[in-house]
Amino acid sequence: MHSVVLLFLLLSSSAFAAEVKAEASALVVQFGAEPTQFDPLLLEDATALRLAVNVTATPYEFDGAGNIRKNLISQLSLSKDKKKYTLKFKKNLKWSDGVPFHSNQFVMAIQRMVKEPVKAALTGLFPEFDLSKTKALDALTAEVVLKNPDAQFENWLTLAPFAPIREDMLDAFSKRNPVVPSLAAYQVAEYKREDYILLKKNPEYVDRDSVSIEKVKILFLKDESSYYPLMKSGDLDLLVKVPTLQLDQIRKIAQITDVPAEAVIYLGLNTKKPPFNELKNRKAFLDAIYLKRGEIAKTLKTGDLGALTFLPSILIPAGVKSSASYEALKNKPEEKLEFNVQSDGGSKYETMLVYLQSRLKEEYRWKMKLDIMDWKAHYAKLKVDADEMFRFGWQNPVSDPSVMYQVLQSKSVNNFTGWSNAEYDQLVNELKQEKKIVKKAKLIEKIEGILVKEVPVVPVLHYVNRFANSKRVLGFRANSFGVILFRELRLAKN
Repeated sequence: MHSVVLLFLLLSSSAFAAEVKAEASALVVQFGAEPTQFDPLLLEDATALRLAVNVTATPYEFDGAGNIRKNLISQLSLSKDKKKYTLKFKKNLKWSDGVPFHSNQFVMAIQRMVKEPVKAALTGLFPEFDLSKTKALDALTAEVVLKNPDAQFENWLTLAPFAPIREDMLDAFSKRNPVVPSLAAYQVAEYKREDYILLKKNPEYVDRDSVSIEKVKILFLKDESSYYPLMKSGDLDLLVKVPTLQLDQIRKIAQITDVPAEAVIYLGLNTKKPPFNELKNRKAFLDAIYLKRGEIAKTLKTGDLGALTFLPSILIPAGVKSSASYEALKNKPEEKLEFNVQSDGGSKYETMLVYLQSRLKEEYRWKMKLDIMDWKAHYAKLKVDADEMFRFGWQNPVSDPSVMYQVLQSKSVNNFTGWSNAEYDQLVNELKQEKKIVKKAKLIEKIEGILVKEVPVVPVLHYVNRFANSKRVLGFRANSFGVILFRELRLAKN
Protein backbone atom coordinates (compact mmCIF):
# COMPACT_ATOMS: atom_id res chain seq x y z
CA MET A 1 0.00 0.00 0.00
CA HIS A 2 3.02 2.26 0.09
CA SER A 3 4.62 3.86 -2.96
CA VAL A 4 8.40 3.92 -3.25
CA VAL A 5 10.40 6.44 -5.26
CA LEU A 6 12.11 4.79 -8.22
CA LEU A 7 15.51 6.34 -7.50
CA PHE A 8 15.39 5.04 -3.93
CA LEU A 9 14.38 1.62 -5.22
CA LEU A 10 17.27 1.45 -7.61
CA LEU A 11 19.76 2.61 -4.99
CA SER A 12 18.50 0.27 -2.27
CA SER A 13 18.19 -2.68 -4.64
CA SER A 14 21.65 -2.00 -6.01
CA ALA A 15 22.99 -2.07 -2.47
CA PHE A 16 21.40 -5.48 -2.08
CA ALA A 17 22.53 -6.60 -5.52
CA ALA A 18 26.06 -7.29 -4.30
CA GLU A 19 24.63 -9.43 -1.51
CA VAL A 20 22.43 -11.34 -3.96
CA LYS A 21 25.24 -11.96 -6.44
CA ALA A 22 27.60 -12.94 -3.63
CA GLU A 23 24.99 -15.36 -2.22
CA ALA A 24 23.72 -17.38 -5.13
CA SER A 25 21.16 -19.09 -2.90
CA ALA A 26 19.20 -15.86 -2.23
CA LEU A 27 15.88 -15.28 -4.04
CA VAL A 28 14.55 -11.71 -4.43
CA VAL A 29 10.76 -11.34 -4.75
CA GLN A 30 8.47 -8.38 -5.45
CA PHE A 31 5.33 -7.81 -3.37
CA GLY A 32 3.19 -4.87 -4.44
CA ALA A 33 2.18 -4.06 -0.88
CA GLU A 34 3.18 -4.67 2.69
CA PRO A 35 1.09 -7.17 4.69
CA THR A 36 -1.51 -5.42 6.84
CA GLN A 37 -1.07 -8.04 9.58
CA PHE A 38 1.37 -10.77 10.61
CA ASP A 39 -0.68 -12.46 13.33
CA PRO A 40 -2.01 -15.70 11.73
CA LEU A 41 -5.44 -15.10 13.24
CA LEU A 42 -5.83 -11.65 11.73
CA LEU A 43 -4.64 -12.17 8.14
CA GLU A 44 -7.12 -10.81 5.62
CA ASP A 45 -5.25 -9.62 2.51
CA ALA A 46 -3.63 -11.62 -0.29
CA THR A 47 -0.15 -10.27 0.46
CA ALA A 48 -0.29 -11.42 4.07
CA LEU A 49 -1.59 -14.85 3.06
CA ARG A 50 1.11 -15.19 0.39
CA LEU A 51 3.77 -14.55 3.03
CA ALA A 52 2.11 -16.71 5.68
CA VAL A 53 2.22 -19.94 3.67
CA ASN A 54 6.01 -19.70 3.70
CA VAL A 55 6.60 -18.79 7.36
CA THR A 56 3.54 -20.26 9.12
CA ALA A 57 2.99 -24.03 9.21
CA THR A 58 -0.50 -25.55 9.36
CA PRO A 59 -1.73 -29.14 9.85
CA TYR A 60 -2.64 -29.42 6.15
CA GLU A 61 -1.47 -27.33 3.19
CA PHE A 62 -2.02 -26.80 -0.52
CA ASP A 63 1.08 -27.40 -2.61
CA GLY A 64 2.15 -25.33 -5.60
CA ALA A 65 -0.19 -27.29 -7.86
CA GLY A 66 -3.20 -26.77 -5.58
CA ASN A 67 -3.30 -30.30 -4.17
CA ILE A 68 -4.14 -30.64 -0.49
CA ARG A 69 -1.72 -32.69 1.60
CA LYS A 70 -0.75 -33.36 5.23
CA ASN A 71 1.86 -30.92 6.52
CA LEU A 72 2.40 -30.93 10.30
CA ILE A 73 0.31 -34.02 10.96
CA SER A 74 0.83 -37.67 10.12
CA GLN A 75 -2.72 -38.82 10.80
CA LEU A 76 -6.27 -37.43 11.09
CA SER A 77 -9.20 -39.54 12.31
CA LEU A 78 -12.90 -38.70 12.59
CA SER A 79 -15.53 -40.06 14.99
CA LYS A 80 -18.74 -41.73 13.79
CA ASP A 81 -20.83 -38.66 14.61
CA LYS A 82 -18.43 -36.59 12.45
CA LYS A 83 -17.83 -34.07 15.21
CA LYS A 84 -14.59 -35.24 16.86
CA TYR A 85 -11.26 -35.04 15.04
CA THR A 86 -8.06 -36.54 16.43
CA LEU A 87 -4.84 -35.08 15.02
CA LYS A 88 -1.56 -36.93 15.35
CA PHE A 89 1.37 -34.58 14.73
CA LYS A 90 4.67 -35.63 13.19
CA LYS A 91 7.53 -36.66 15.43
CA ASN A 92 10.58 -34.44 15.95
CA LEU A 93 8.76 -31.18 15.20
CA LYS A 94 10.74 -28.20 16.51
CA TRP A 95 10.38 -24.47 16.28
CA SER A 96 13.17 -22.53 14.59
CA ASP A 97 14.60 -21.57 18.00
CA GLY A 98 14.91 -25.24 18.98
CA VAL A 99 11.86 -25.39 21.26
CA PRO A 100 10.02 -28.73 20.85
CA PHE A 101 6.49 -28.60 19.45
CA HIS A 102 3.56 -29.48 21.74
CA SER A 103 -0.02 -30.07 20.62
CA ASN A 104 -1.11 -27.49 23.22
CA GLN A 105 0.19 -24.88 20.78
CA PHE A 106 -2.36 -26.03 18.19
CA VAL A 107 -5.16 -26.06 20.76
CA MET A 108 -4.20 -22.50 21.71
CA ALA A 109 -4.82 -21.43 18.10
CA ILE A 110 -8.33 -22.94 18.24
CA GLN A 111 -9.03 -21.20 21.54
CA ARG A 112 -7.93 -17.85 20.13
CA MET A 113 -10.35 -18.21 17.22
CA VAL A 114 -13.23 -18.52 19.66
CA LYS A 115 -12.12 -16.17 22.42
CA GLU A 116 -10.20 -13.39 20.65
CA PRO A 117 -12.36 -10.23 20.78
CA VAL A 118 -11.00 -8.91 17.46
CA LYS A 119 -11.23 -11.51 14.73
CA ALA A 120 -10.16 -11.57 11.11
CA ALA A 121 -12.52 -11.98 8.19
CA LEU A 122 -11.69 -15.65 7.69
CA THR A 123 -12.80 -16.74 11.14
CA GLY A 124 -16.42 -16.13 10.17
CA LEU A 125 -16.15 -19.10 7.82
CA PHE A 126 -15.15 -21.63 10.45
CA PRO A 127 -17.30 -24.11 12.40
CA GLU A 128 -18.35 -23.75 16.04
CA PHE A 129 -15.94 -25.50 18.38
CA ASP A 130 -16.78 -27.19 21.65
CA LEU A 131 -13.88 -25.81 23.69
CA SER A 132 -14.82 -27.84 26.76
CA LYS A 133 -13.88 -30.99 24.83
CA THR A 134 -11.11 -29.63 22.58
CA LYS A 135 -7.77 -30.45 24.19
CA ALA A 136 -4.24 -31.82 23.91
CA LEU A 137 -4.17 -35.55 24.71
CA ASP A 138 -0.38 -35.69 24.76
CA ALA A 139 2.60 -33.83 23.26
CA LEU A 140 1.80 -34.98 19.71
CA THR A 141 -1.96 -35.61 19.84
CA ALA A 142 -4.84 -33.13 19.89
CA GLU A 143 -8.57 -33.65 19.91
CA VAL A 144 -10.90 -31.09 18.31
CA VAL A 145 -14.65 -31.32 18.86
CA LEU A 146 -17.16 -29.43 16.73
CA LYS A 147 -20.69 -28.55 17.75
CA ASN A 148 -21.91 -29.58 14.29
CA PRO A 149 -20.31 -31.61 11.48
CA ASP A 150 -18.35 -29.61 8.91
CA ALA A 151 -17.36 -31.26 5.63
CA GLN A 152 -14.75 -28.55 5.03
CA PHE A 153 -12.72 -29.18 8.20
CA GLU A 154 -9.65 -30.55 6.40
CA ASN A 155 -9.70 -27.49 4.15
CA TRP A 156 -9.83 -25.17 7.16
CA LEU A 157 -6.70 -26.85 8.51
CA THR A 158 -4.73 -25.35 5.61
CA LEU A 159 -5.42 -21.79 6.79
CA ALA A 160 -3.16 -19.60 8.91
CA PRO A 161 -5.55 -19.19 11.90
CA PHE A 162 -5.11 -22.95 12.49
CA ALA A 163 -1.32 -22.66 12.72
CA PRO A 164 0.12 -23.58 16.13
CA ILE A 165 1.18 -20.55 18.14
CA ARG A 166 3.09 -19.76 21.33
CA GLU A 167 2.45 -17.24 24.08
CA ASP A 168 5.78 -15.52 23.45
CA MET A 169 4.77 -14.82 19.83
CA LEU A 170 1.62 -12.89 20.72
CA ASP A 171 3.41 -9.86 22.14
CA ALA A 172 5.53 -9.55 19.00
CA PHE A 173 2.47 -9.72 16.77
CA SER A 174 0.71 -7.04 18.83
CA LYS A 175 3.64 -4.75 18.00
CA ARG A 176 3.44 -5.72 14.32
CA ASN A 177 6.73 -7.58 14.56
CA PRO A 178 6.92 -10.69 12.35
CA VAL A 179 10.34 -11.82 13.63
CA VAL A 180 9.08 -14.82 15.61
CA PRO A 181 9.85 -18.55 15.80
CA SER A 182 8.54 -20.73 12.98
CA LEU A 183 7.63 -24.35 12.26
CA ALA A 184 7.64 -23.69 8.51
CA ALA A 185 10.44 -23.96 5.96
CA TYR A 186 11.34 -20.30 6.51
CA GLN A 187 11.42 -17.86 9.39
CA VAL A 188 11.38 -14.06 9.26
CA ALA A 189 14.91 -12.89 10.03
CA GLU A 190 14.58 -9.15 9.38
CA TYR A 191 11.77 -6.69 8.77
CA LYS A 192 12.11 -3.11 7.67
CA ARG A 193 8.73 -1.42 7.47
CA GLU A 194 7.77 -0.15 4.03
CA ASP A 195 10.94 -1.65 2.58
CA TYR A 196 11.50 -5.41 2.85
CA ILE A 197 11.20 -8.69 4.73
CA LEU A 198 14.11 -11.13 4.79
CA LEU A 199 13.37 -14.83 5.22
CA LYS A 200 15.96 -17.42 6.17
CA LYS A 201 15.77 -21.20 5.95
CA ASN A 202 14.56 -22.71 9.21
CA PRO A 203 17.40 -24.94 10.50
CA GLU A 204 14.89 -27.00 12.53
CA TYR A 205 12.37 -27.52 9.70
CA VAL A 206 11.26 -31.15 9.67
CA ASP A 207 12.04 -31.54 5.94
CA ARG A 208 14.92 -29.05 5.77
CA ASP A 209 17.05 -31.15 3.38
CA SER A 210 14.45 -30.60 0.63
CA VAL A 211 14.70 -26.79 0.89
CA SER A 212 17.19 -25.50 -1.67
CA ILE A 213 16.96 -21.72 -1.33
CA GLU A 214 18.66 -20.39 1.81
CA LYS A 215 17.32 -16.82 1.80
CA VAL A 216 14.33 -14.99 0.34
CA LYS A 217 14.21 -11.20 0.32
CA ILE A 218 10.75 -9.76 -0.31
CA LEU A 219 10.78 -6.16 -1.51
CA PHE A 220 7.65 -4.02 -1.10
CA LEU A 221 7.57 -2.39 -4.53
CA LYS A 222 4.42 -0.58 -5.52
CA ASP A 223 6.05 1.55 -8.22
CA GLU A 224 5.44 -0.64 -11.27
CA SER A 225 7.90 1.32 -13.42
CA SER A 226 10.76 -0.14 -11.35
CA TYR A 227 9.96 -3.78 -12.05
CA TYR A 228 11.54 -4.17 -15.48
CA PRO A 229 14.81 -2.28 -14.67
CA LEU A 230 15.27 -4.35 -11.51
CA MET A 231 14.66 -7.64 -13.31
CA LYS A 232 16.93 -6.66 -16.18
CA SER A 233 19.77 -5.76 -13.81
CA GLY A 234 19.41 -9.09 -11.98
CA ASP A 235 18.33 -7.45 -8.72
CA LEU A 236 14.87 -9.04 -8.82
CA ASP A 237 14.01 -12.67 -9.51
CA LEU A 238 10.26 -12.98 -9.14
CA LEU A 239 7.27 -10.74 -9.79
CA VAL A 240 3.93 -11.65 -8.24
CA LYS A 241 2.35 -9.00 -10.43
CA VAL A 242 3.37 -8.14 -14.00
CA PRO A 243 2.53 -4.58 -15.15
CA THR A 244 0.60 -4.63 -18.41
CA LEU A 245 2.61 -1.73 -19.84
CA GLN A 246 5.87 -3.62 -19.27
CA LEU A 247 4.62 -7.05 -20.29
CA ASP A 248 6.36 -7.20 -23.68
CA GLN A 249 9.65 -5.98 -22.21
CA ILE A 250 9.57 -8.38 -19.28
CA ARG A 251 8.62 -11.30 -21.52
CA LYS A 252 11.97 -10.92 -23.32
CA ILE A 253 14.01 -11.45 -20.15
CA ALA A 254 11.77 -13.62 -17.98
CA GLN A 255 9.23 -16.42 -18.02
CA ILE A 256 5.60 -15.28 -17.83
CA THR A 257 3.06 -17.60 -16.20
CA ASP A 258 -0.70 -16.97 -16.14
CA VAL A 259 -2.60 -18.89 -13.46
CA PRO A 260 -6.42 -18.63 -13.30
CA ALA A 261 -7.35 -17.82 -9.71
CA GLU A 262 -10.24 -18.89 -7.51
CA ALA A 263 -11.15 -15.23 -7.21
CA VAL A 264 -13.77 -12.79 -8.45
CA ILE A 265 -13.66 -9.01 -8.77
CA TYR A 266 -17.12 -7.56 -8.37
CA LEU A 267 -19.14 -4.41 -7.84
CA GLY A 268 -21.22 -4.54 -4.69
CA LEU A 269 -24.49 -2.60 -4.58
CA ASN A 270 -25.45 -1.07 -1.25
CA THR A 271 -29.07 -2.13 -0.86
CA LYS A 272 -29.48 0.22 2.12
CA LYS A 273 -28.93 3.41 0.10
CA PRO A 274 -30.61 4.98 -2.93
CA PRO A 275 -30.61 4.27 -5.81
CA PHE A 276 -29.73 0.61 -5.24
CA ASN A 277 -32.14 0.09 -2.39
CA GLU A 278 -34.61 -0.45 -5.22
CA LEU A 279 -34.38 -3.75 -7.08
CA LYS A 280 -35.32 -2.16 -10.41
CA ASN A 281 -32.23 0.05 -10.25
CA ARG A 282 -29.96 -2.86 -9.39
CA LYS A 283 -31.35 -4.75 -12.37
CA ALA A 284 -30.93 -1.69 -14.56
CA PHE A 285 -27.26 -1.52 -13.64
CA LEU A 286 -26.78 -5.22 -14.38
CA ASP A 287 -28.47 -4.72 -17.75
CA ALA A 288 -26.30 -1.71 -18.47
CA ILE A 289 -22.97 -3.47 -18.04
CA TYR A 290 -23.97 -7.06 -18.76
CA LEU A 291 -22.25 -7.31 -22.12
CA LYS A 292 -19.45 -4.92 -21.20
CA ARG A 293 -17.59 -7.31 -18.92
CA GLY A 294 -15.85 -8.95 -21.85
CA GLU A 295 -14.94 -5.51 -23.20
CA ILE A 296 -13.47 -4.55 -19.81
CA ALA A 297 -11.28 -7.67 -19.77
CA LYS A 298 -9.99 -6.89 -23.27
CA THR A 299 -9.35 -3.26 -22.36
CA LEU A 300 -7.32 -4.14 -19.27
CA LYS A 301 -5.11 -6.71 -21.08
CA THR A 302 -4.24 -8.26 -17.71
CA GLY A 303 -5.30 -11.78 -18.63
CA ASP A 304 -8.40 -11.53 -16.43
CA LEU A 305 -11.61 -13.02 -17.82
CA GLY A 306 -15.02 -11.36 -18.10
CA ALA A 307 -17.27 -12.85 -15.41
CA LEU A 308 -20.85 -13.92 -16.11
CA THR A 309 -21.06 -15.81 -12.82
CA PHE A 310 -19.96 -14.97 -9.29
CA LEU A 311 -18.25 -18.34 -8.97
CA PRO A 312 -14.92 -18.40 -10.85
CA SER A 313 -15.10 -20.58 -13.95
CA ILE A 314 -12.42 -23.00 -12.71
CA LEU A 315 -14.71 -23.95 -9.80
CA ILE A 316 -17.86 -24.51 -11.85
CA PRO A 317 -18.67 -28.22 -12.32
CA ALA A 318 -19.37 -29.42 -15.85
CA GLY A 319 -23.00 -29.12 -16.85
CA VAL A 320 -23.88 -26.11 -14.71
CA LYS A 321 -26.16 -23.69 -16.50
CA SER A 322 -24.77 -20.25 -15.86
CA SER A 323 -26.38 -16.84 -16.08
CA ALA A 324 -25.14 -16.71 -19.68
CA SER A 325 -28.76 -17.44 -20.55
CA TYR A 326 -29.74 -14.16 -18.89
CA GLU A 327 -31.28 -11.70 -21.33
CA ALA A 328 -30.43 -8.09 -20.70
CA LEU A 329 -33.12 -5.51 -21.37
CA LYS A 330 -33.12 -4.34 -24.94
CA ASN A 331 -34.46 -0.91 -24.03
CA LYS A 332 -32.31 1.65 -22.29
CA PRO A 333 -33.45 2.52 -18.75
CA GLU A 334 -35.34 5.80 -18.67
CA GLU A 335 -34.35 6.81 -15.14
CA LYS A 336 -31.10 8.77 -14.85
CA LEU A 337 -29.16 7.22 -11.98
CA GLU A 338 -26.57 9.07 -9.89
CA PHE A 339 -24.29 7.27 -7.45
CA ASN A 340 -20.82 7.08 -5.92
CA VAL A 341 -18.56 4.08 -6.29
CA GLN A 342 -15.67 3.55 -3.90
CA SER A 343 -12.56 1.52 -4.61
CA ASP A 344 -8.98 1.07 -3.60
CA GLY A 345 -6.39 2.43 -6.02
CA GLY A 346 -4.39 0.52 -8.58
CA SER A 347 -4.12 0.94 -12.32
CA LYS A 348 -6.37 -2.03 -13.09
CA TYR A 349 -9.26 -1.02 -10.85
CA GLU A 350 -9.10 2.63 -11.81
CA THR A 351 -9.00 1.75 -15.52
CA MET A 352 -11.98 -0.57 -15.05
CA LEU A 353 -14.05 2.06 -13.25
CA VAL A 354 -13.11 4.93 -15.55
CA TYR A 355 -14.13 2.76 -18.51
CA LEU A 356 -17.51 2.02 -16.92
CA GLN A 357 -17.97 5.66 -15.94
CA SER A 358 -17.43 6.76 -19.52
CA ARG A 359 -19.71 4.14 -21.07
CA LEU A 360 -22.56 4.71 -18.61
CA LYS A 361 -22.41 8.44 -19.13
CA GLU A 362 -22.34 8.06 -22.90
CA GLU A 363 -25.07 5.45 -23.25
CA TYR A 364 -27.40 6.17 -20.32
CA ARG A 365 -26.41 9.64 -19.10
CA TRP A 366 -25.79 8.17 -15.64
CA LYS A 367 -23.51 10.03 -13.24
CA MET A 368 -21.04 7.68 -11.62
CA LYS A 369 -18.66 9.48 -9.27
CA LEU A 370 -15.43 7.70 -8.38
CA ASP A 371 -14.18 7.64 -4.80
CA ILE A 372 -10.63 6.22 -4.97
CA MET A 373 -8.56 5.63 -1.82
CA ASP A 374 -5.87 3.29 -0.53
CA TRP A 375 -6.83 -0.25 0.51
CA LYS A 376 -6.83 0.36 4.27
CA ALA A 377 -9.12 3.40 3.97
CA HIS A 378 -11.34 1.59 1.46
CA TYR A 379 -11.77 -1.46 3.68
CA ALA A 380 -12.35 0.64 6.79
CA LYS A 381 -15.05 2.67 5.01
CA LEU A 382 -16.78 -0.49 3.81
CA LYS A 383 -17.09 -1.67 7.39
CA VAL A 384 -18.63 1.60 8.58
CA ASP A 385 -20.50 3.30 5.75
CA ALA A 386 -20.08 1.90 2.25
CA ASP A 387 -20.87 4.09 -0.76
CA GLU A 388 -23.81 3.29 -3.00
CA MET A 389 -21.49 1.02 -4.95
CA PHE A 390 -18.08 -0.43 -4.17
CA ARG A 391 -15.39 -2.51 -5.81
CA PHE A 392 -14.45 -5.63 -3.93
CA GLY A 393 -12.80 -8.95 -4.58
CA TRP A 394 -12.98 -12.32 -2.93
CA GLN A 395 -10.36 -15.02 -3.25
CA ASN A 396 -11.23 -18.53 -2.23
CA PRO A 397 -8.96 -19.54 0.66
CA VAL A 398 -9.77 -23.24 0.06
CA SER A 399 -10.83 -25.10 -3.05
CA ASP A 400 -14.57 -25.45 -2.55
CA PRO A 401 -17.37 -23.42 -4.23
CA SER A 402 -19.30 -22.90 -1.00
CA VAL A 403 -16.57 -20.70 0.48
CA MET A 404 -16.80 -18.27 -2.43
CA TYR A 405 -20.51 -17.83 -1.76
CA GLN A 406 -20.13 -17.49 2.00
CA VAL A 407 -18.87 -13.91 1.57
CA LEU A 408 -22.44 -12.87 0.67
CA GLN A 409 -24.27 -14.74 3.41
CA SER A 410 -26.23 -12.67 5.90
CA LYS A 411 -23.77 -13.12 8.77
CA SER A 412 -20.60 -12.62 6.74
CA VAL A 413 -18.43 -9.78 8.04
CA ASN A 414 -17.43 -9.07 4.43
CA ASN A 415 -20.98 -8.72 3.12
CA PHE A 416 -21.11 -4.94 2.78
CA THR A 417 -24.17 -4.90 0.51
CA GLY A 418 -26.76 -4.84 3.31
CA TRP A 419 -28.49 -7.64 1.41
CA SER A 420 -29.66 -10.88 2.98
CA ASN A 421 -31.68 -13.79 1.69
CA ALA A 422 -32.65 -16.78 3.82
CA GLU A 423 -32.92 -19.14 0.86
CA TYR A 424 -29.46 -18.12 -0.33
CA ASP A 425 -28.01 -18.72 3.13
CA GLN A 426 -29.58 -22.18 3.32
CA LEU A 427 -28.39 -23.22 -0.15
CA VAL A 428 -24.82 -22.16 0.62
CA ASN A 429 -24.93 -24.15 3.86
CA GLU A 430 -26.14 -27.20 1.93
CA LEU A 431 -23.41 -26.73 -0.67
CA LYS A 432 -20.81 -26.58 2.10
CA GLN A 433 -21.73 -30.08 3.30
CA GLU A 434 -22.37 -31.66 -0.11
CA LYS A 435 -19.74 -33.98 -1.58
CA LYS A 436 -21.43 -35.26 -4.75
CA ILE A 437 -20.61 -33.23 -7.88
CA VAL A 438 -24.07 -33.63 -9.47
CA LYS A 439 -25.82 -32.26 -6.38
CA LYS A 440 -23.23 -29.49 -6.04
CA ALA A 441 -23.96 -28.44 -9.62
CA LYS A 442 -27.69 -28.15 -8.96
CA LEU A 443 -27.10 -26.08 -5.81
CA ILE A 444 -24.72 -23.78 -7.68
CA GLU A 445 -27.34 -23.17 -10.38
CA LYS A 446 -29.89 -22.15 -7.74
CA ILE A 447 -27.43 -19.89 -5.92
CA GLU A 448 -26.33 -18.13 -9.11
CA GLY A 449 -29.98 -17.73 -10.06
CA ILE A 450 -30.74 -15.89 -6.81
CA LEU A 451 -27.78 -13.54 -7.35
CA VAL A 452 -29.00 -12.68 -10.85
CA LYS A 453 -32.56 -12.18 -9.60
CA GLU A 454 -31.69 -10.07 -6.54
CA VAL A 455 -28.51 -8.37 -7.88
CA PRO A 456 -26.69 -7.57 -4.62
CA VAL A 457 -23.47 -7.75 -6.60
CA VAL A 458 -22.37 -7.69 -10.22
CA PRO A 459 -19.34 -9.89 -10.94
CA VAL A 460 -17.02 -8.18 -13.42
CA LEU A 461 -13.83 -10.23 -13.72
CA HIS A 462 -12.50 -13.64 -12.86
CA TYR A 463 -8.99 -12.95 -11.71
CA VAL A 464 -5.89 -14.41 -13.37
CA ASN A 465 -2.59 -14.19 -11.50
CA ARG A 466 0.29 -13.25 -13.80
CA PHE A 467 3.80 -14.02 -12.57
CA ALA A 468 7.26 -13.44 -14.02
CA ASN A 469 10.40 -15.24 -12.95
CA SER A 470 13.99 -14.79 -14.04
CA LYS A 471 15.74 -17.58 -15.90
CA ARG A 472 17.71 -18.58 -12.81
CA VAL A 473 14.51 -19.54 -10.96
CA LEU A 474 13.83 -23.23 -11.60
CA GLY A 475 10.71 -25.28 -10.92
CA PHE A 476 8.40 -22.27 -10.69
CA ARG A 477 4.74 -22.98 -10.07
CA ALA A 478 1.87 -21.19 -8.35
CA ASN A 479 -1.55 -22.56 -7.46
CA SER A 480 -5.01 -21.13 -8.01
CA PHE A 481 -4.84 -19.31 -4.66
CA GLY A 482 -1.89 -17.26 -5.95
CA VAL A 483 0.41 -19.10 -3.54
CA ILE A 484 4.07 -19.74 -4.27
CA LEU A 485 5.89 -22.08 -1.91
CA PHE A 486 9.48 -20.84 -1.95
CA ARG A 487 10.69 -24.20 -0.67
CA GLU A 488 9.55 -25.80 -3.95
CA LEU A 489 11.81 -23.54 -6.02
CA ARG A 490 15.46 -23.87 -6.93
CA LEU A 491 18.03 -21.41 -8.25
CA ALA A 492 20.32 -22.21 -11.14
CA LYS A 493 23.99 -22.19 -10.28
CA ASN A 494 26.09 -19.37 -11.74
